[in-house]
Amino acid sequence: MKLDKYTVQNGKKMRYGYTTGSTAAGACKSAVEIYFQKEDLSTIEIETPKGWNLNLDINSIEIGVIDNYRYVKTSIIKDGGDDPDATDKIEIFATLKEILEDEKIEDRGDNFINDKKNISLCGGIGVGRVTKKGLQVAIGKPAINPVPVRTIFYEIEKVLPKGKKVEVTIDIPMGVEVGKKTFNPKLGILGGISILGTTGIVKPMSEESWRDSIVIELKMLLEEYSEDTVIITPGNYGKKFLVEELKVDPKKIIIISNFMGFILDNIKVLGYKKIVLVGHIGKLIKVAGGIFHTHSKISDGRMEILGANALLAGEAPEDVIKIIEANTTEEGLSYLKLKETNKTIAKKIKQKCEKRVFDEVEVEVLTFSFDHGELARTDGFNRMVDNYEKN
Repeated sequence: MKLDKYTVQNGKKMRYGYTTGSTAAGACKSAVEIYFQKEDLSTIEIETPKGWNLNLDINSIEIGVIDNYRYVKTSIIKDGGDDPDATDKIEIFATLKEILEDEKIEDRGDNFINDKKNISLCGGIGVGRVTKKGLQVAIGKPAINPVPVRTIFYEIEKVLPKGKKVEVTIDIPMGVEVGKKTFNPKLGILGGISILGTTGIVKPMSEESWRDSIVIELKMLLEEYSEDTVIITPGNYGKKFLVEELKVDPKKIIIISNFMGFILDNIKVLGYKKIVLVGHIGKLIKVAGGIFHTHSKISDGRMEILGANALLAGEAPEDVIKIIEANTTEEGLSYLKLKETNKTIAKKIKQKCEKRVFDEVEVEVLTFSFDHGELARTDGFNRMVDNYEKN
């Protein structure tokens, strides 16, 4: 069943879709419910991290026995809405096997286990395997990001009878070929696609419409609060950091995606005088190199920029080489030895942003990472945030 929710972009009605994470969660939950309830289902309902409930069509059901174990295998087809990507219409399978009472679920290094230790989640055919450091998932694990893992466990636990233990394996046969067309191999994710999604929902939007919608948000924020300061971040991780760590009102946070230069230009034209910029170092390190469209398809150089700034900050040449050869910025950060290096990078981001707006807008910056938390904040960051909160 298609998601019956829409947005309007430039007068065009566009339908929302759902992520590979939501699709996998639906497949896993349906397999569990069919196995234990012993009844056929045509649809399965899940709750997304965004708070929207999805009623997903079950595309196939297979029930059988292998090695004296009864199993149930179900599948759901991913729907990207009117903003399809390489994974649109891909079929995601989940196979359930019950674990006997006297068997323990153990962390083998290639699975995920829930807190109650009664669910093992595995990646099968077409689910990429992580082979390099620096990602949100450990080496050897299936490329299923933390939010989808939590969603899958949450949905399974709703229908798993008390005292029962299960192993669920996700297979995406089409993922083997589709994964080759993504950036996964470059990141060290081999053999398939990643299961992703921080909200569980795909928002349909062309790049032009997306940029225009952010400018509308900036205008509305200015009209509603009459502030001379705006708080921006590239994505949901930055917003979460701002809300949870800095206690910023989420209504006053603007997510700018990859359009750093475009948004800075518009912030200046709209009359804002101050910018609070908070973001993951993987995005903002590009800005330190003067890159103002941060999508990986358009620009990269993250490790080279990180390495160059590390050298300028006084890091040892042998560590700089490790940084440049690192798989991700998270891994690169692990080779930094000097506390001042991240401070140097934050200052460089500030300088590049202020130069972009011809020094007509003051910018203060905070960077963070998943592994290391807050990395650095520029000297005027606290003052700007404090003054903003007092107004």
